[in-house]
Amino acid sequence: MNPNLLSADAHDVSKNDKFRFGNMRRVVGFAWPYRKTLTIGLLATLVFASVHTVSIGAAFPIFSVLLESEGLDVWANRTIAEQRMETKFEPLDPDKDTKLLLRKVSKKSNLANREVKALAEITDPKGRSPAELLRWIASAPPGSTVKIDFQNAKNMAASERIEVALHDAEFSMKMLRWGSSLIPQNAQGDKLATLTALLVALVVTVLVGNIFRYMGEVLIARSVLRAMMDLRSQLYEHTLCLPMSFFAGRPTADLVTRFVQDIQEIQRGMLTLFGKFVREPMRAIFILAWAFALDWRITLAMCVVVPCAIVIFLVIGRSVKKANKSLLQAYGHMIGTLTTSLQSLRVVKAYTAESHEQKRLQAVDWRMFNQQLKLAKLQAFVSPLIETLAVVAGSFATVWLASRVLTHELTVAKFISLGFTLSVLFDPLRKLTDVYVRLKRSTAGAERIFQVLDQPIESNPDAGDQALPELTKSIEFKDVWYTYPNAERPALQNVSLSIKQGETVAIVGPNGCGKTTLVSLLPRFFDPDRGEILFDEADIRSADLRSLRRQISVVSQDAVVFAGTPTENIMYGSDAPDPALAEDAAKRASADEFIRGIPQGYSADLGERGTTLSGGQRQRLAIARAVFRNAPILIFDEATSQIDSESELKIQTALQEFAKGHTTIIIAHRLSTIQFADRIVVMQAGRVLDTGSHAELIERCSLYRTLCETQFGGELR
Repeated sequence: MNPNLLSADAHDVSKNDKFRFGNMRRVVGFAWPYRKTLTIGLLATLVFASVHTVSIGAAFPIFSVLLESEGLDVWANRTIAEQRMETKFEPLDPDKDTKLLLRKVSKKSNLANREVKALAEITDPKGRSPAELLRWIASAPPGSTVKIDFQNAKNMAASERIEVALHDAEFSMKMLRWGSSLIPQNAQGDKLATLTALLVALVVTVLVGNIFRYMGEVLIARSVLRAMMDLRSQLYEHTLCLPMSFFAGRPTADLVTRFVQDIQEIQRGMLTLFGKFVREPMRAIFILAWAFALDWRITLAMCVVVPCAIVIFLVIGRSVKKANKSLLQAYGHMIGTLTTSLQSLRVVKAYTAESHEQKRLQAVDWRMFNQQLKLAKLQAFVSPLIETLAVVAGSFATVWLASRVLTHELTVAKFISLGFTLSVLFDPLRKLTDVYVRLKRSTAGAERIFQVLDQPIESNPDAGDQALPELTKSIEFKDVWYTYPNAERPALQNVSLSIKQGETVAIVGPNGCGKTTLVSLLPRFFDPDRGEILFDEADIRSADLRSLRRQISVVSQDAVVFAGTPTENIMYGSDAPDPALAEDAAKRASADEFIRGIPQGYSADLGERGTTLSGGQRQRLAIARAVFRNAPILIFDEATSQIDSESELKIQTALQEFAKGHTTIIIAHRLSTIQFADRIVVMQAGRVLDTGSHAELIERCSLYRTLCETQFGGELR
């Protein structure tokens, strides 16, 4: 369900498969208006990540209470005392041990200068117990000293009293002291009470963290969804302003896919970017910092899997992006196939082609299935591979940790806590694999979206667009040439034609001679390759498009009816809607009778594309729309081709009346429709062959005469 710059057309496919950071940066820019909400969400996510690490760090004191004899309070005091004296003490059992036993003395310690060696026994001259001595050392004010008696293991008979200066407690030690003071401790050191207090604190911490996580995810989602609304709105606005040449030969289904599938992929990527991409790395950083605090050597050794993971991300990500391109292309084909089949359902049923259409869709479905399966395989491959690397690294770490436990360099509680922390560390790292894959897919969608947004819109070559006043003299085509994109030959060749204001001109000719192309140039649906079109001697390419098109009403052979009521359809695009004038326009277009005949009349819901109306009714409704607009210039492109003879007669009468005072261009295949024209233009192979009245052309133009001779059945072919 994703993209790169790929359209259903091969020329749209991006040949550069690199990660397009610029496109993602542009997508992120759409979230800028919602930066306050987004920032609060990110801060809430950051709080969750830090609180989550605190809850993981709680495992160490819990294991210490359960597995070590000294208890949490004594462990905390011993840890702080070790930092302040730059020593290491053996774990203490408050109920049994009457002396402290040194395990290690730092070279920087004052004890080292006094030749105090490891395994020396320390007692308090004031008679305090080892637990009370550690508590006093941990809480002593900065600059304090402590007097102790010690005996070296090699000479137990000799005892010496020394005074040791205490270092100031580090910030982390102060926080440890503060945290341990929150846990209730009774005189007997009740481990169950301590454990209960720790678990209550853990529950509260997890609850607070998840509240912040909920807030963060909701606020981020709100910001991203609003940003995607803005992106979709801008894409739609831009698409509506693209020239008709952009749509020539381009499947509509591919454009629809960009609005739906591509933006959905970008949305998922943005939610991942501001959610997991912020949350999981922060979790990993906090947990990693805690792991380093527990044992930096083991943690550093575990980090060797990171380069391997990065290589995996890059290789898999490239394959994911390629698979997404093909998948989105298949989505475009599927939407196109479904749309064509459902809109042409009568033909499908009439030709009993249901099985053929089913096979056609199934072929597209198989293509989608193969790409989706490929994506599933790639995504399913990443996480297990990363987890396998983690297990291998974790196994080596476990052996190392166990060896240190056996040599009494590491306590059992610290061994379990470190193993637990490192195992939890791989959860955010594993989730980051999904982040990278999601961002690759999102990048591909961004490329497709910005391919459309970067297309030049309908504009004028000159900066100073002029508002065109109402036509007063004439419209003139001068040496006009036009070739459709990818066409082999021009649709119009050296066409010169002048139409006076208020004149009614009919254009006839065989199919494909350029009639519709010629009238499409007037509202600038296309611009000529060569030549110019003058509007009262002003080139329409230098005019403001809105001022030009507001002077033109167009009724095409394919009558377009929008979902809504007849009144809304007739007033479509009007800045001054007037239901009374809409009904009058319907009467003049011979549409009033059938509108009043349907349930709810002018307030009826006509459904998508006016499917509740017949072809002739849709045609008359479209003509009523043109009549309501009352533009100075009218273009009727075979507008009566689907209307019965009775309605045609009524419309022709209305047309003749309505054309008075208007500049009217009529393309028709019925002689009765064009006979009232002031002038008839005959076209052939993209050129103007002849112009004149009906009588003049019958006399001198063999092509026109041939067209009229085929009229007896009511058609000019």
